[in-house]
Amino acid sequence: MRSARCIIIFLLFFVGVASARANAAPAPKDKSAECLVCHNDPSLAKDVDGKPVSLHVDEGKFKGSIHGSMFTCTDCHTDVKGFPHDPTPAQVKCETCHADQVAAYKTSVHGQAAASGNKQVATCLSCHGSPHEIVVAADAASPVAHQNVPKTCGTCHGQKFVMESNGISAAPFYSYEESVHGKAVTGGSEKAAVCTDCHGSHEILMASNPKSTIFKFNVPNTCAKCHDKVKTEFMTSIHGQAIAKGVSSAPVCTDCHGIHGIKSHIDPNSSVSAQNLARTTCAKCHEGVRCLRISGLPADALALTWRAIMDWLPNWGRRSSQTAPAVTAFTTFCPRATRSRRSTRPT
Repeated sequence: MRSARCIIIFLLFFVGVASARANAAPAPKDKSAECLVCHNDPSLAKDVDGKPVSLHVDEGKFKGSIHGSMFTCTDCHTDVKGFPHDPTPAQVKCETCHADQVAAYKTSVHGQAAASGNKQVATCLSCHGSPHEIVVAADAASPVAHQNVPKTCGTCHGQKFVMESNGISAAPFYSYEESVHGKAVTGGSEKAAVCTDCHGSHEILMASNPKSTIFKFNVPNTCAKCHDKVKTEFMTSIHGQAIAKGVSSAPVCTDCHGIHGIKSHIDPNSSVSAQNLARTTCAKCHEGVRCLRISGLPADALALTWRAIMDWLPNWGRRSSQTAPAVTAFTTFCPRATRSRRSTRPT
């Protein structure tokens, strides 16, 4: 009797489970899996203008990408309804999701060049990589990860024949590699400036454009993203005050330190090293008559005074009637240097 009751209970349970399974919603189908049956084949390609173009999508990389983790193939390729693909699917436009970034790109030097028909100019894929393999910028494997940005930009800007064919020099890229910033990044620094820190990313503009991050009057703010304290001090100086008033002849950071090839101030080849600062770097402006006239003193006298300063500096502290004009000029226009030197002046 008990065994018959157990059998009846088991049968009722089995029927209930079977009925529940029958009424349950089917598991969601992986639409991308159907596409990858063909596109995961490395040999899959099509002919475009006599050249084979790969249609291969690496399944592992796609599923590990930001797009593959969020979307299926047809979320982007919305016109694909079945196989074979007839008509040929339209090219996916990044602006469908990334409207702001694409709008910024279109105003940039890259976007303007692309619009004019330049086939060598950087596009979204040039920097971010294949849309089927894009990972977030924080991922070390991303071509736009901080440490990879110089290499990514260098794929164009480090190619002499590419740059020169567009009327641009590749020298800035190689100068950056040897700079204090470039060497720091190569050494693993996550804070040293890379290309996009100064030039921006999507909306890179010509230096002559007032909206550009490297437009002369914007340079102090650009450098201040890393060197904020120095910028604050600079803006209180005679040079900074002149820049704030719109005086284009006044120097900004890059006029003294250089641009792509900036070196440490203790490097003897640096434009701001002790041996180069006054005689070479400062002299670019202060030895010129036009700049010296702005000070309000007679230009011919100041030109002589600057040369006197150069002759007098090695003998700081040994004043004479011949060096008096130099002392007056130097302490007037270089008060900070004067204060620092007074603390070490020989008695």
